Amino acid sequence: MGVKGISGSGITGTLSDGAMPLGSARRESDEKNFMALVNELTARASRNDARLNDADLSGVSSSQVSSGKRINGDYTKGFKDAFTSEKDKSARPRGFAAGTTGPLGSAPVIDRTSELYEQSLEMENYFVKIMLSSMRGTIQKAELLGKENSFARDMYDDMLYDNYAEQITKSAGLGLADQIYIELSGQR
Repeated sequence: MGVKGISGSGITGTLSDGAMPLGSARRESDEKNFMALVNELTARASRNDARLNDADLSGVSSSQVSSGKRINGDYTKGFKDAFTSEKDKSARPRGFAAGTTGPLGSAPVIDRTSELYEQSLEMENYFVKIMLSSMRGTIQKAELLGKENSFARDMYDDMLYDNYAEQITKSAGLGLADQIYIELSGQR
């Protein structure tokens, strides 16, 4: 806190406790550190651009975007290692694909441990998500807490329904993934 000028001596200014010069010095130091960081990052970027141009690369590699066929930051577990038993390597179609026959009239065999089947499950999961989001749009929401549509609530609902879709895909036996697998593996 400052002390007002001393009366009778003609001094009308404010005596300071040093907070203003100290704050100014900190601000200058922060600005200097920030500019040094900006200059360092700019120099790194230009070195990386030169390295990329030398290697004739452009854009971002797929390994930086996804890991193991999953998008970075995806919060669901997915279908990797969903089926691991020996019986899953020679399973029969179920659900929608149960009546499917192969080229010679025999029932196709599905390897549920394969990467193709994992991707087929991802496709089925996508369709289940679309179905659930259409159903979710018909629900009337009650305004219990005052905010009917908040960003956080919508994000939570999206995550919840994504997990519902994943669980339905894993356990309901709809058979769409089985049908996709049969078509893509050439057993039909």
